[in-house]
Amino acid sequence: MLSRALIRLADRFKNRHSDFKHLFEPYSGSDVISLDCETTGLDPKLDEVISIAAVRIEGRQVKTGDAFEAMIDHRERLSEDSIRIHRIRKQDLDEAVDIETAVMALLEFVGNRPILGYNIQFDLKFLDRYTKPMLGFSLPNHVIDLADVYRKSVVKYRPDAVPHLGFEEILEDLNVPVFGRHTALGDATTVAMAYVKLKRAK
Repeated sequence: MLSRALIRLADRFKNRHSDFKHLFEPYSGSDVISLDCETTGLDPKLDEVISIAAVRIEGRQVKTGDAFEAMIDHRERLSEDSIRIHRIRKQDLDEAVDIETAVMALLEFVGNRPILGYNIQFDLKFLDRYTKPMLGFSLPNHVIDLADVYRKSVVKYRPDAVPHLGFEEILEDLNVPVFGRHTALGDATTVAMAYVKLKRAK
């Protein structure tokens, strides 16, 4: 199977003259976008995204006032189990948008900036399912996983420690509070805060 990096190179070539070519250009700024999705389940082939949020990190500051959030109208796919986890009910989606509108707005917000997340490949698999039929490519952005950044930090600065890579364990070790757990905006903000704390510690 081709790696995401090779797929990105192929997609960049195919889109060198398209309206989306800017998404494939190398990013040279200091921003990182913390991204999170809430879904109706854990299977990216069968379940749907019902909420997407992204928060901008500028250098070592989390810009909570510069955030993106969209609710997606997949109310027919909500189950009691999913509602129990993310607490999004059918009536909460009365002003939600369709997935195509949400994805296009997300692309405009993120641009070609790096994407950060915890277990971010999970979110990207869901988003790929929508972007590939719509646009013909997966999100081409450079990807940063919080767990990987944390693991490297522990290995470098505390070589005798055994890093526990669970989300709650990372937050507890970094003394980072949880902001709205199991909401897209809350998780994106929490991940952003943990990432910034790791960068400041360095």
